[in-house]
Amino acid sequence: MKIKANPNLQIYGAVTMMTHLTALVQEMEGVRLAKDIEAVHRMRVASRRLRATLPLFGQQLAGKRHLVWIKAMRGITRALGAARDSDVQIEHVSKFLEPLLPSNRSGVRRLLLRLRQQRLALQPQVMKELNKFEKSGVIAEIAQKLAPFDIYRDRLEVNDTGLLKLADQAIRARLGEFLGFDAIVDQPERVEELHAMRISAKRLRYTLETFAPLFEDGLKNYLKAMRSAQDMLGAIHDCDVWAVYIPQFMDEERLRTAEYFGSVRTFKRLAPGLSLYKDARRSERDTVYAAFRETWAGWKSEGLWENLTAILEARLTPVVEPPPQPAENAAKISAPVEVTERDETNLTPAVDSDTG
Repeated sequence: MKIKANPNLQIYGAVTMMTHLTALVQEMEGVRLAKDIEAVHRMRVASRRLRATLPLFGQQLAGKRHLVWIKAMRGITRALGAARDSDVQIEHVSKFLEPLLPSNRSGVRRLLLRLRQQRLALQPQVMKELNKFEKSGVIAEIAQKLAPFDIYRDRLEVNDTGLLKLADQAIRARLGEFLGFDAIVDQPERVEELHAMRISAKRLRYTLETFAPLFEDGLKNYLKAMRSAQDMLGAIHDCDVWAVYIPQFMDEERLRTAEYFGSVRTFKRLAPGLSLYKDARRSERDTVYAAFRETWAGWKSEGLWENLTAILEARLTPVVEPPPQPAENAAKISAPVEVTERDETNLTPAVDSDTG
C-alpha cells in the first residue's frame, strides 16, 4: 500500500545521511593510496554510520530502493573492516616490539612481518570493492535522492511527532538489545556473547548519534558511556582474537621452519617473544575486563539507563501536534515519495545483520 511520506523525517534523514555520504567520499582517494591508515578508519566509520541510518530513513526517502543501497554498502564496509583490523594489529604489535630485549624481539618481528604481508594481501580486495562501489552508481544515486530534501534543512521541525517517535522507538530497541547482555557481564568466559555485546554497543552508539541533535544536551553522557563500552568491549574482543591466533601462528611458523630448514631448531628463538606477547594480551584482557565490570556496575547503580529512558519519555510527552499548515506552505517543504509495504505506525528500524 502507499504510505504518505513525512517531510520532517525525510529532511532529517537526508541531512544526516548526506553528512555521512560526504565523509565517506572524502576518504576514498586516501584509501586508494594506502599511505594513511586513518583514511581507512575514517571511511569505515562513515560507511557504518551511513548503513546505520539507511534502515531508519531509507524507506521514507527512497522506498524499496534503499535496500539496494544497503546491499551495495555491505561489501565495501566489510573490506574496510578487514583492512582496519589488520592496521590496528600491526600498530599494536609495532608498539609492543619497541621496548623489548633482544632475546624477545625475533618472534615479535616475525609476527609483524606476517601481519604486514597479510595487510598487503588485503589491499586488492579493498580496491575491488571500492571500484565496484563506485561503478555501481550508488553514490550519485543517493546524493541525487537526498539533495531535494537537504536544501530544506532550515525548515525542519524538530518537534515533529513522527520524527520523535522514530527516535524514541529506535533508541529503545537498540537499548533493549544492549541491556539484554547484562546477565553475562560477570562471566568473562562468554567470549561469543561479549563479542555480540560489542556489536550491540556499536549499534546503540550510532543510533544515539543519529538522534542526538533532537535532544537539548545532545545525549552527551550516554554517548560518552557508549564510547567507553565500545572501547572496552573492543579491547576484550581483540585480546580474545589474539588468544586463538597466537597459538595457531606458532604452530604454522614451527611447521614452516621445519619444511624450510629440515628441523625446528631455529624456531626456538621465535618462541620467547611470541609467548611474551600472548601472555601480555591475556593480562591486558584481565585488566580491561575488570575495568569494564566495575564501570558497568557503576552505570547500573547510578541508574544510567533508566535516566536515558526517562529523557526519551520526557522528550516525547510534551509534544503537541502542530496545527495543519496551509497547503501552499506545506508544499514548500514536502516532496513526498511513494513508499510501500510498510505500516507507518511501525517505525522500529530493521535489524542490520552486519557484524563488522
